[in-house]
Amino acid sequence: MNENLVVKQALHMSRISKRFGPTQALDGVDLDLIQGEVHAIIGENGAGKSTLMNVLSGAISPDSGMIELFGQSFVPSNPMNSRRAGLAMIYQELALVPHLTVEENILLGLEPGPGIFLDRTASWERSRDALAAVGLPDSLLRKPVRELSIGPRQLVEVARAVATRFKILVLDEPTSSLSTGEKNSLFELIRSFKKEGKSVIYISHFLDEVLEIADRCTILRDGRVVGVKNVSESSVDQLASAMVGRSLKQLYHRTSHTFGEVVIKVEQLQGTKGLKKASFSLHRGEVLGVAGLVGSGRTDLLESI
Repeated sequence: MNENLVVKQALHMSRISKRFGPTQALDGVDLDLIQGEVHAIIGENGAGKSTLMNVLSGAISPDSGMIELFGQSFVPSNPMNSRRAGLAMIYQELALVPHLTVEENILLGLEPGPGIFLDRTASWERSRDALAAVGLPDSLLRKPVRELSIGPRQLVEVARAVATRFKILVLDEPTSSLSTGEKNSLFELIRSFKKEGKSVIYISHFLDEVLEIADRCTILRDGRVVGVKNVSESSVDQLASAMVGRSLKQLYHRTSHTFGEVVIKVEQLQGTKGLKKASFSLHRGEVLGVAGLVGSGRTDLLESI
């Protein structure tokens, strides 16, 4: 948290509940976000993270509970209402329009100009400044989004948030498709937002990232808050155990068994997308893991096979 800021509550969600048919997605969830804080929300799939953020964004209405935004009662009626209030949401599935340019995507719904007319100069300047804030050159402004790789697309989403002059930014699994370098650039950007007094809600399954970038974390399990922790006092094992409700040693039970004959053997495989001399063997009864960073060739390997 930015220690130079007077501690102020940016967001308070109290006793938020939401049911979908027989499923209680949220059951009296509380969330407090401080100005200038990066607050992680963690939990297994189905814990209620996305539902809670959909309530905050105005995409769905809670069955009960209340929200305060900067000390004022807040009842978001739709996502645009939340956006105008200073909340910017970036989902795991990017909400960009592929055939539009970067500039058009950044200002979608924010187009400057009188009435139905577009102020081209103001549009260019605002989108250029937003793009510069995330470290991308203005040479990309005229390029269609479909021509960008996933990393720059993610940053264009952040530039859209910058253009709204947000006060609270919600990032849902933002690094799932980023390389290590792109992730580090995103983290530097998040730290710069903190220095400006902006708050960030960070949702991720990567607990090492939570320890690196967050100040505090709220842990959800089965639609309930099971803990709020200071990240500096926590470890990956502690957070994971809190998420699942049991020791990590109890998560996976392994039994020893003997593998059978080789069923696939790959030697010196090369592909058209940069795959170079990949070799491995797969035995009957074996589960073989293929790991690597984004762009390392995992997908190329399987597609070649």
